[in-house]
Amino acid sequence: MDDEIQHLLALLDKAVDEMFSYGDESTFSYFDTCNDVGLFVQDVTTKARNGDLEDLSKLWYIFAPTSVWDDSGGSQEIANEIFEIINKRFQPK
Repeated sequence: MDDEIQHLLALLDKAVDEMFSYGDESTFSYFDTCNDVGLFVQDVTTKARNGDLEDLSKLWYIFAPTSVWDDSGGSQEIANEIFEIINKRFQPK
């Protein structure tokens, strides 16, 4: 895996930790809780670490501006960094 992917995975780990820290707080998205958002991101991150990068495109819908991440109270800085990489390399088809 190249350095940019490694950096993305590290950022995603931070994102997962942030959502888990909010626990069962509601989110204004199709996820019921912040914990659910964290579990989804964690699942995609685990697959990517195991070499399956295809699902990373699903994160576009999580981290796009004014999307799930923002609706869940997530850090703008993390979202911007993650989205920059996802938008460049893993846009949905």
